[in-house]
Amino acid sequence: MTWMVIESILRQVDKPDALLLYLSEEEFRGVKKLPEKLLRQKIRGLQIVFVRENFRPHNKYIHAMESFPKACIVTIDDDKIYPYDLIYNLKKYHKRHPLSICAVMARVIAYVNGELKTYQDWSLVKSDAGPKHSLISLGVSGVLFPPGSLHLDIFDKKNLKEKALLTDDLWIKVMALRNNTPIVTLAGCYSRSFLSVKGLAEEQLRKINISRSNNDLVFNDLINHYKIDQGMIIRSS
Repeated sequence: MTWMVIESILRQVDKPDALLLYLSEEEFRGVKKLPEKLLRQKIRGLQIVFVRENFRPHNKYIHAMESFPKACIVTIDDDKIYPYDLIYNLKKYHKRHPLSICAVMARVIAYVNGELKTYQDWSLVKSDAGPKHSLISLGVSGVLFPPGSLHLDIFDKKNLKEKALLTDDLWIKVMALRNNTPIVTLAGCYSRSFLSVKGLAEEQLRKINISRSNNDLVFNDLINHYKIDQGMIIRSS
């Protein structure tokens, strides 16, 4: 179903400068094994890049940021059909907030009496908000990263794999905090959730991270490891 996701980006009213699909060599066995519908999209601008190191959900941003350090990078997940004006709106909000990460979906990192609440208690934002450090961008519906918005340790692949291999949103959030980069959400642009083309793997990953409290363990570990001043988050709530 990935070709359907790509098609929704190819039909954007504001086209990206480049459209790259990063695939792990250990998961895919070369171009010839890919669906014909996906391969035909190369004629219209899709670039398929095979990478040796597999960083799972981090693949969608880490290779692009390494290759294009001075570019704005827009990331999407491969299980949604995106509206025709996604990139247009992300760029519009970026112009308003050039020093912020712009996301369609975000949660509010919640504290009670100075104590961090569980991830399941971080409410989804349903209207425009930010720039705030108390927001965490959710990659599922599209995120725009200005160049240099994340701490250079975003490329610390050893810690990434050991501490946050399956939790890209949390890893990105901590690296944004370390770089003093706030989050803006344009949730008010979209009153409905984007159409899903979810696969079993994505569902299992989200179940592990949320239902089994893996997100709570990972976030607390990252906060402690990198000695994050949680007051930054609380003060911007």
